[in-house]
Parts: sequence; structure tokens; C-alpha cells
Amino acid sequence: MNNESTKRSLKDIFSSTFHDKMSFDDFLRLDVNREFKTINLRKRLVYAPSAKLKQVHRFINKTILEFADCNTNVVFSYRKGVSTRDAVERHSHSNYIFQTDLSKFFNNIHRDDVMTALKSQLSNAPVSDIDLFIEKIVDLVVIDDHIPAGFSTSPLLSNICLFRFDNALEAYCEANELKYTRYSDDLIVSGSLNDFTESIETVIDNLLIEHVNNSLCINKAKTKTHKVGHSFKILGFNILPNGVVTIPSPDKKEVESLLYFFLTDDQKFEDFFKKCADSKTPETDDKTIRERAIGMLSGKLIAFNAMDKQYVAKLRRKYGNTVIDMFIRKSVT
Repeated sequence: MNNESTKRSLKDIFSSTFHDKMSFDDFLRLDVNREFKTINLRKRLVYAPSAKLKQVHRFINKTILEFADCNTNVVFSYRKGVSTRDAVERHSHSNYIFQTDLSKFFNNIHRDDVMTALKSQLSNAPVSDIDLFIEKIVDLVVIDDHIPAGFSTSPLLSNICLFRFDNALEAYCEANELKYTRYSDDLIVSGSLNDFTESIETVIDNLLIEHVNNSLCINKAKTKTHKVGHSFKILGFNILPNGVVTIPSPDKKEVESLLYFFLTDDQKFEDFFKKCADSKTPETDDKTIRERAIGMLSGKLIAFNAMDKQYVAKLRRKYGNTVIDMFIRKSVT
């Protein structure tokens, strides 16, 4: 918690951060609508900020948003030192797991939601006059009345805007001997008995209306209930009957086969990729099959490295540190 006597004005912090590269007046006059372009990426509209806006967003994150209230007991997304695995492991000894996600997550968090959250959740920010600039900050992080995919501020804002909802759902779960975690728009609730699964969807939707807005709701098409002991994936992991959380064996075999063929046989590397490629690796005019295969393998190894460093350490021993690092750093040619 920041002591009031140690806080500084936003202008002072901004000037000491940017020096002569950008003035505080430039910041105040910055028109966000001239500082981004939109890209259609796999049927999703992504907002690409200019270099200047990226710098400003980085400043807003580090100076303001990273200090905002967030329920660190249940939220495992967009936070340093925690991961998807942590979100899943909380449920590893439950018998029944309810999983859902929030429909059109970023698009359904609106300007008023951001404004309300920031006005009430910035007491720990090291800025003495933050109340004077909340409206300007909102102008720079909200586009078309929602937080845009592609802005580095949007992930943190999503956690901030769901703070009261996370608190309320956590309290409900504790009162009913359930466990709750959230990773971005993925919500997980678990318990020893399955009776909670009949009402939890309604509970979540009602809490979203009460504590966020009328737009945000669960995605019924992606809502599932799992019984531990049966084979299923949750955020990319399996929970074994003994409570061990692990990357599913088929995923491991796929990555190890790709690594083996990459090192031993270029044609088999491409052929194996074509067998396992799916809609997540679409054909493009400017990429060869090998480039697409390398891209997919890089993506999987980056994800595995975030999910299970012990398994990636095993891959390093088997295939070499240099090879694994090249894929994780996307420097393979």
C-alpha cells in the first residue's frame, strides 16, 4: 500500500519517465482514434496501437493499472508469478469441476464499467492526483465502448472490472464449500458433490449483472461439467485420479514427434505436421508448410513452458537446450 506522503503527481511521474521524448501536454492532447489501426485476425477484430500509444499504455500499466485492486486469491491471469496451471491445481482434489467462459469477454466490458472500476480501485496507485486524470486514461484505453483486443491495457482492465464479481463469487463458493478460480475469461468452480452444478450457471450470470453489467454472461456453448477420474482437458491440462495436474499424453507425443522429425527428417517433419494441423494453423499464401510447422511447434513449446517447466526441462535434456530455446524464442529458420 502506498503512503500518501510518498505519492507524486502524474505529471511529475510522466516527465521523469519520458524526459524529453514526450511532454505531459502531448499526453493530455493525445487523440487515441489517430493512434491505432484494426486488423481482422481469424474472424476477430484486433486493435494495433501506434508506437507512441504503446509507450503510453506501458506507462499507464506500470504507473496505474498494476496497482489497482485485484482478487489475487482467485485470479490467475495477467499476473506475474502465476499461471494457468495454478488456476487448475486449486481444483485437483475436487470430484466435480464446472468450467465455462465469458461470451465476447473484452467486447462486453464497456466504458462505464472501466470508469466505475478505476474511480474506486486506485487507492494504492502511487499518483497523488489520479482522480483528475481517470477520464483521460479511460479515453486512451477504451475504443468503441469496449476494451479492445490488442491493447496491452485491456488484460489488466479486465481483471480490474471483474474485481467485485470475483469477490462475490468467491464468497458464494466459500459459503457453499466450493472452490473458484478464473483465468482471463475462463471460470472454474469445483466441489465434492455435483449438486452445485444445477444452480451455478444462474448464480454466475446474476453476479455478473449485479457487479459488472447486463452484457457480460457465460457462454453456454462452452459450459461443461467434468467428473475427476474421467479423461478431460481443462485449460490444456488433465487432472489424474490421484490429483496430479499434467499436460495430456497425446499433446506431449505430438510435440516430441515434431521435435524428433525436425532433427532427423525434413519430409517427415512436414508430413507429420500436415496430419496434426488443424484450424489453428490455417494455410496462408506467404508461408510454406515448413514455416507453418515451425510456427505451430514454437507455439506449443511456448505454452508448455508456461504450463509445465519440469516437462520442458525433460525435453531440454532429450533434444538439447539450444533446440528448445530456438523454438521458444521463435528463432528457428
